[in-house]
Formats: sequence, C-alpha cells, structure tokens
Amino acid sequence: MVQVDDRVARCFALLRSPEFHPLINYLQKRRQETLERLGEVTGEEMKSRLQGRQQELKEILELVVNAERLVAVTKRL
Repeated sequence: MVQVDDRVARCFALLRSPEFHPLINYLQKRRQETLERLGEVTGEEMKSRLQGRQQELKEILELVVNAERLVAVTKRL
C-alpha cells in the first residue's frame, strides 16, 4: 500500500462522505474505461501508459476504501 501521512489519510477518509460519491464514481468509471481501452490497444507504449493510469486509479480508490484503517495506522506512527 502507498505510504501517506496523517493529513492525507484524513483527506482520503473525507472522500468517503456522500458529497464526494460523484467523484468516486467518476474515478471508478475512468478506471473501467482505461481497463477496456487496455484490452483494445496494440502498441506497447500506449499499453504501458494505460497500465500506469489504471494502477494509479486503482491505488487512489483503494486508499479511499481503506481510509479509516489508514488513519488509524498513521496516528500510531
């Protein structure tokens, strides 16, 4: 998992609130679109770019999902 400090962890926790659901839905949709495009492209350079984008979106979404645990861990450090 990506390392973040307490302030960033708390920001990810805020993204779980209802007013940020449209943003999370947008990020999920972008990830899905990226995965679909990844299955269609043939060039290695574009594949590499799309894989990187997909991984970054995945990590951000995982940070949001695991935000409370992340906040707890960063408080102990």
